[in-house]
Amino acid sequence: MKDRIPISFTRNNNQSSQESDLENSPRKPVTFVQNSNIDYLFGFIGGEPVPTKQDAYKPINVVEIDELGGETILNDFYRRKPETDSVKRFKEFIKVVAKNVIKEKIPMPNKVQVHLSISIKEKRFFEVDVDNLAKTVLDSLNNVAFDDDSQVTSLIVEKDIHPMKINKILIAITELTPERHGLVYRYKEE
Repeated sequence: MKDRIPISFTRNNNQSSQESDLENSPRKPVTFVQNSNIDYLFGFIGGEPVPTKQDAYKPINVVEIDELGGETILNDFYRRKPETDSVKRFKEFIKVVAKNVIKEKIPMPNKVQVHLSISIKEKRFFEVDVDNLAKTVLDSLNNVAFDDDSQVTSLIVEKDIHPMKINKILIAITELTPERHGLVYRYKEE
């Protein structure tokens, strides 16, 4: 697997950098001042691309046996295919990166906004859908950033081709409250 360089952001320049317990991932120090409307901002540069997750189903044979022992083949039964190794590796990596940044997950029933900025290589740009990229990332953040991705009421996903032809993802997470509207303010008529 190619090396991914995890990056995190702080709300102010005075916060000391935390030691990472990420194995096999070099950490390149990056310091930015974070938007105060964002609770957590982190990601990685380089390495393998964000894999897509599509819940693929495989048809299965189901037989119903009646009281007399007669068999009837039932149609339209499916079993979910297992996740690919690349999805499993990615999810574990994102969980480790997120745990280094997120100290307390956002509990149910609180609402969450997630903003994803994903850079991919040109060859893959028209092959992957943003919703499938987002699904993998959101599933990775379950029980780390929030209890469940069903809490996500606002999702902003951007996909682009990085000028340096590398893979990158930035993840911004905000707990939405009546006072905090996330990155997009909604106008309310009175």
